Amino acid sequence: MSQAFEKPASPDDFEYVTRIRTQYASLSKKQKKIADFILANPDSASYSSITLLAKKLGTSTATISRFCQALSYKSFSEMKLYLGKKLVSSQVEKDLVKNSDPLPIVLQKLAHSACQAIDDTSRIIDSAAISKVADSFINANTIHFYGQSGGYITGLYAKQLLLRAGILSQAINDNVDMQLAASTLKSGDVAVGIAYSGEIRLVIDALKTASANGATTVVLTATPGSSMAKLADYSLIYSPNIPDDLCYLHLSNICEINILGSIQTEILRRPSQNKYINNCKEVILRSRKRTK
Repeated sequence: MSQAFEKPASPDDFEYVTRIRTQYASLSKKQKKIADFILANPDSASYSSITLLAKKLGTSTATISRFCQALSYKSFSEMKLYLGKKLVSSQVEKDLVKNSDPLPIVLQKLAHSACQAIDDTSRIIDSAAISKVADSFINANTIHFYGQSGGYITGLYAKQLLLRAGILSQAINDNVDMQLAASTLKSGDVAVGIAYSGEIRLVIDALKTASANGATTVVLTATPGSSMAKLADYSLIYSPNIPDDLCYLHLSNICEINILGSIQTEILRRPSQNKYINNCKEVILRSRKRTK
């Protein structure tokens, strides 16, 4: 993955600037005075109360409130939020993170991308497959999660999610261990391969071994035509639109964990799991420090 190096977002990209310039011609003379001050002194305006700003400009708080409403802000406080955080337009949010972006803009871009990835995943995920995988987890004697790097991290999280639903599993990332583990599986067991690309050779080999032994194979990937997806009994596909950039590396894990959380939720909805839910709640409550 590459790291982008581009010029920072222009002040023209900030949401409050866009709103002011769009509405400027229709503003009253007093409102234009407020607009001019904000454009020239956004930091000063963001740290001022509405009363203090009115005194600075020789106007009334009511005029400032009407100015905010003219820009479609609910209040002066909401406008200050946009000023202080320098929120950017929706188009800029879609741009890749640049090395020279201010941190508030970086946070907005990452949040936008994360939400978009989850939305994409929710649109393409196969709910029937989620239900069938939940059944296979409940009925399995052994469940393995195979992955490397980020895929292994997701596998470790999956292990914790299933444990809280009363189901034991293992997460494995070593080449030799994956093959050895896969060779012990049998019909009714489950092997889960996790990789954004769907082309991790070691995981592919382990899934082939598990499948040859009769185990059910499940794959979490963003690439439906990948080698891993073609091997799987159930392919759980997530957003393929995650940027190929190191700053967005975590988004695949977010999508994978979202899918696994959906599987856990489906498991917990089954009446057979009620006793595990209650037991888990008791254990967690006992582990928390009691305060007097």
